[in-house]
Amino acid sequence: MKKALAITLAAACLAPWPAFAQQKNLDKAVGILEQQARSGRGEFISFLNGAASAYRWLSADAEGKRPERAYCPPADAALDGRAYAKIAIAEYRRAKHEYAKVPDYPLQVLSLALVRGLGERFPCTTDEPAAAATPAGD
Repeated sequence: MKKALAITLAAACLAPWPAFAQQKNLDKAVGILEQQARSGRGEFISFLNGAASAYRWLSADAEGKRPERAYCPPADAALDGRAYAKIAIAEYRRAKHEYAKVPDYPLQVLSLALVRGLGERFPCTTDEPAAAATPAGD
């Protein structure tokens, strides 16, 4: 009986660790992203640039076939890896506990924060068409 109780207690104590580990990994990833944002380069910056490129293509409305876009930046917005990193970090910090619940790799979670942050920063209005942002360096 004592052995069963000890096993049950141990299992109960260990149950919340995956969520804690996810939060710890996300915080480490954000720290690395902050460091790389200062220099404007690195693996995390490259990953977010790729994600942002995909989001830009999805949000483009060249033929008017997509009624909903993820975000609508002004035509003169020059976004680069540093800007994407700042947007993703700000969004992550805004809803840190929500993102900690996402069961995915930290970079995937940060790319989700990026698309949500882009939507917050550059919302689409129904009366104006979306302009594709020009990525810095293109």
